[in-house]
Amino acid sequence: MPKSILMLLSLAVLLVISAFLLLKSKSQPSPTATSALPSVSDSRYVDYSPAVYAEAIAKKRVLYFYATWCPTCSVANEDFTVNAARIPQDVVIFRTNYDSEVELKRKYAITYQHTFVQVDENGNELAKWNGGGLTELISNLK
Repeated sequence: MPKSILMLLSLAVLLVISAFLLLKSKSQPSPTATSALPSVSDSRYVDYSPAVYAEAIAKKRVLYFYATWCPTCSVANEDFTVNAARIPQDVVIFRTNYDSEVELKRKYAITYQHTFVQVDENGNELAKWNGGGLTELISNLK
């Protein structure tokens, strides 16, 4: 009997530790979901800021309205991050915060996240589409 009690206690401790580790890993966001992206001079997939946006005026600029809580945005974010070298050299994708960039959302009539807007050198909309990753982005470029 004492051996069976010891085995049950060991199993219970193992289950508690496993549950703790599982909950801890689920509560921490993916590093690519929240970490800052490189500058436009270092990458073709960057976090939006007015200065970085202006710096890329000679390139095809695409605003990607992204939300950290959006599961499809996370998939696209991972695609752009992993395949950044496949983004055409004359293109810059700006990861634009859907929740905080209210003026940009208003300007381009963005009603939900995972929306892309390609703009010209004056900031006028050239194309807009929803969803997809790098393949869809490349096929939608004007």
